[in-house]
Amino acid sequence: MATTAELLAEAQTARHRLLTGTLEAEIRTADGESVKYAAADLGRLDSYIKQLQAKIAPRGRSIKVHY
Repeated sequence: MATTAELLAEAQTARHRLLTGTLEAEIRTADGESVKYAAADLGRLDSYIKQLQAKIAPRGRSIKVHY
């Protein structure tokens, strides 16, 4: 089973491929299903990316960086 961070990276890579001319990009979801996206589906893919980002760092949660 892929981690949320791995799913996010895969979705972001798919988005990049679509924006740079690839006609179709395929990713797997948290439940293991395969989903294909085309450039016309960027809105759906962006929503999925935002959901994954929210799972990793929910709003209102601060991340402290120590130097």
